[in-house]
Amino acid sequence: MGGTVNDLALAYQAESTLAVPCAALEEQEWVERARAGDMDAFDAIMIRYEPRLLRFLTGVVYDAETARELCQDTFLAAYQFLPRLRGEVRLSAWLHTIALNRARSYHRRRRLRLFLPIEEEYFKSAPVDIGDAIAANELVERVLARMPKKYAHALLLQLASGLSCREIAGVVGCSEGAVKVRLLRAREHFRCLYQEEDRGPCT
Repeated sequence: MGGTVNDLALAYQAESTLAVPCAALEEQEWVERARAGDMDAFDAIMIRYEPRLLRFLTGVVYDAETARELCQDTFLAAYQFLPRLRGEVRLSAWLHTIALNRARSYHRRRRLRLFLPIEEEYFKSAPVDIGDAIAANELVERVLARMPKKYAHALLLQLASGLSCREIAGVVGCSEGAVKVRLLRAREHFRCLYQEEDRGPCT
């Protein structure tokens, strides 16, 4: 396994740094146009975020069809509450917050566990190459199922959805510093549990 999880996070950060300002300005324009009733602008938002939200929701409900339904619910709620979106809140974090709330409501109804399914079709357009870990689908599923939810969710939001620490903080409701600690501990948990599942207890 080595430094796979750390490498993934660093790779995504390096690739995305330059694109953030332009994307944010473009999204702000889409939001303003959508608020004014421009459905083409809202369609643009959906096209950009549907793959990310599907990956995230599939990870927390472990069912592709349910994830699609929750994704549709997320966009419906987003359209209804778009006038409430404050200018200082990043669109990506806002959408993932809505999606997470929809997933939590689903789990309250169904009382299901949260864990990440590693399905190739959902990672073809992932922000980073998940690499060798994805090849061991069942192994990675078992590892993430054993991790505390707050750690598994943090990794999922960063690696499957491509959110920054600041954005993750907005989604899960804690400070940016707490997110960084969670991610650090999540990577440690992941490496140890992965080794334990694959080769026996880690030392």
